[in-house]
Amino acid sequence: MSKKKTLTGESFDLAEKKMEDWMLSHPKEIIKERTDFLGRLNKKRCSYGENTTLPISLVPVFLKDSSVNLIANVGETLDRALDKVINAYIDGDQNVREYFPYPDIPEEWIKWDPGYKKPTVINRHDALFDGETLKFIEFNTDMPGARGWIGVYEQLFSQQSYCKELIETYTNPQRPNTLKMFLDSMLSCYREAGGQKKNPRIGICSFKSYLVGSDAEIVRDYMIEQGYEANYLDPRELEYRDGGLYSNNIQFDLINLAIRFLFYKRYPRELKDFLAAIGNKAVIPVNPFRAIIGAHKEVMALMTNEDFSYLFTKEESECIAKHVPWTRKLDETITLSPEGCDISLHDYLMSNKKTMVIKPTGGAGGQDVYVGAHTDDAKWQAVVDQCMGCSWWIAQEAFEVPEHDFLTLSEGKVVKEKRNLNLNPYIFNGKYAGTLGRASRSAVVNVSSGGGGLIPIFPLKPGVE
Repeated sequence: MSKKKTLTGESFDLAEKKMEDWMLSHPKEIIKERTDFLGRLNKKRCSYGENTTLPISLVPVFLKDSSVNLIANVGETLDRALDKVINAYIDGDQNVREYFPYPDIPEEWIKWDPGYKKPTVINRHDALFDGETLKFIEFNTDMPGARGWIGVYEQLFSQQSYCKELIETYTNPQRPNTLKMFLDSMLSCYREAGGQKKNPRIGICSFKSYLVGSDAEIVRDYMIEQGYEANYLDPRELEYRDGGLYSNNIQFDLINLAIRFLFYKRYPRELKDFLAAIGNKAVIPVNPFRAIIGAHKEVMALMTNEDFSYLFTKEESECIAKHVPWTRKLDETITLSPEGCDISLHDYLMSNKKTMVIKPTGGAGGQDVYVGAHTDDAKWQAVVDQCMGCSWWIAQEAFEVPEHDFLTLSEGKVVKEKRNLNLNPYIFNGKYAGTLGRASRSAVVNVSSGGGGLIPIFPLKPGVE
């Protein structure tokens, strides 16, 4: 059985195959629908920038109900474990603090109390799943994007004539409403922090050049639709006065930090008021700056290191052992192997090149990731030698990225091509909030690497096989 079929069930696969066969034999109809689809996608503001439509598949991916439940349960359990690491850092656990010597932003920002307890609220993680084995390979707690796109994709694909019946017949209509859960999570933080207004004014904070064409437009429109005054804010233009954060004479109560935290180190004079307002609890930020600890990839090394097992419950430890790959910082030169044997990390990486990956702890967008199985020996040797001893690089046990057959358009025809598939489950305020997929020809799955793009994930109804 192919990996694609293990994601769903046999009876559903027959219905899906019928759809695919029709698409393969009707390229003109598919091209026309695709043109209309891309136009609607652009009007819905699903784009990287102005007039740049996001790359997206011709058809969605479907997951069995049991698979979705597994992803949700593991994601929520790991979210609790992640919060424990961050809280231990904030509470002064010296072992944990020494594990994160370079957190990218000032320590003062990390210590700022946002007014609510949970250190991460809006999270999106990277996972590999082949229908049986599930591995979470990265956590994203630092401005995870695309939260506004899931609902748009679901809506537009449900209107496509070639897959409308399949979606109506087989998929679960009770799937998470990602935007609603996003807004509810932000409002929960506001209430917990003592906010009293029935409808707090909400700002989506980013530099102007990054806001246009991002999913922030979709998020803003949804908030307005739900009765909340919401708008973009460039933090450089805000004033901290009279105990509040203002844009001209308009006070904002709740803000979503919509760019990576390290960007707020830029323009220190212009951002002085903005940062002072956060530090003095004049506005409620989501996520708080302390969430940066969870975004650093060395957190996975900490989780899989027995020295820190005291942080976690038995359930969390078992979940980590099963669903988080063995990871080590490259300054852990003498350590334990996945089998529990004493090793020299340098020698282990050279002897196990095909089963390892090396990447920077604060990297994003798939940059500077070296997959041993796809890196030549000389380059691997150079990377290991240059990075060994550096606490800002990690080595991680590599797992084969699941391969999936996708229908694509090529030279006026509908054809099947193989892509590597990565799943990105969202966890909002500790609860599963839906999944977005990414596909690529590359072993490092990232939209910017090309070859497939974003993919909506539809859960099947319980019992569909």
